[in-house]
Amino acid sequence: MALNTPRRRLDPERIYLCVRAALRFIFWTVNNFYCIPVHFCWVFVLQPLKLVSKSTYWLLEGVMFRWLLSMVALWSYSAGYHIIELGDDVWDLVCERTLVLFNHQSTSDVPLIMAAFNSRQNLSDNIMWIMDHVFRYTNFGIVSWAHGDFFIHAGKEHREMSLKLLGQHLHDFYLPRDRKWLVLFPEGGFLKNRKPSSQRYAVKNNLPQLENVALPRVGALKVILDNAATEKHNSEGDGIRYVVDATIAYPGGRPLDLLNIFTGLRPSCETIFHYRRYNIEEIPREEEALTKWLYSRYEEKEAILQEYYDTGSFPNVPTPHSPGAASPNNVRSLTGARVVHDPLEFLPHLNGKRFIHQTLEELQDYVTGSTTQVIASTATQLDSSPVETGNIPT
Repeated sequence: MALNTPRRRLDPERIYLCVRAALRFIFWTVNNFYCIPVHFCWVFVLQPLKLVSKSTYWLLEGVMFRWLLSMVALWSYSAGYHIIELGDDVWDLVCERTLVLFNHQSTSDVPLIMAAFNSRQNLSDNIMWIMDHVFRYTNFGIVSWAHGDFFIHAGKEHREMSLKLLGQHLHDFYLPRDRKWLVLFPEGGFLKNRKPSSQRYAVKNNLPQLENVALPRVGALKVILDNAATEKHNSEGDGIRYVVDATIAYPGGRPLDLLNIFTGLRPSCETIFHYRRYNIEEIPREEEALTKWLYSRYEEKEAILQEYYDTGSFPNVPTPHSPGAASPNNVRSLTGARVVHDPLEFLPHLNGKRFIHQTLEELQDYVTGSTTQVIASTATQLDSSPVETGNIPT
């Protein structure tokens, strides 16, 4: 009977996918092993520049950071994992202080967000991320630490100290180093990890039990508003003026993960990023009102995601602005276009104009002081020394 059993034919497509996945995994692994050490070599070499011009150092570090994000972006779109943008147009806020709130589903969230942000000039190198402290011990977490991102400890035992350190970090880094966008995941962890405790808390406190998102934590948001936000979007000051509520929606409610992005084994798909923007004065500052506002946003996310998962069509939901507060005017709606990437998208950043202008401006006082002393000293010597006309160099 064994002799009469038909042999299983080899599937060429399956062989191709397996070979491609293996090659992609090897390439991205090697890519990480050489790119990140090289990045740190340059960071080390540029350290003396801080003594002369800190802003020029951070400008160069930002350029190199964007190079690394271009590598991360390539992981996803080279495998056919693309991003569709819907909701309010937020890209006129690239140069504005803006707080961005994302729901957090899986390990693929951050690479996809980096891919979306890196497609815009002057954004990815001007962002500060607030991430779980575990990320610090990954290869890219070390890069984020050098870039000045903040790693927050979850759990009641770390809560008070983490929030205190966050407030200090905003004053010491985010504000003085002119970072623009601040990215926060209010749920405090991946959905699959947070959902059980979120639902237990909801039952205990008579709140809705959410399936597609977890109840958010308000502590970090409150610290950010207290320490780094203006009172109104058009008031004086250099704090946060806008808040963007962003929803990540994976097709069918099946999130990608980092292994999918590395290997490309999962079929190509489109992940939706839905944005809703608010002026800063629309966000309550008192903790109870702020908690209610944030919970309402996540209950809305729950309904939006459920409809998308059930129907396959993302609902057209208007942004719910606070009554009586000044809401954004003339905000365009995004049309559902796919985020377009160029493998060399980082090159326009190297046109030199911004770098040269900033460098000359920062070094002007340093150079001018020394040059003035030399010219004055030389002029004094020339005035006091007899020099024949024929000996003056031309």
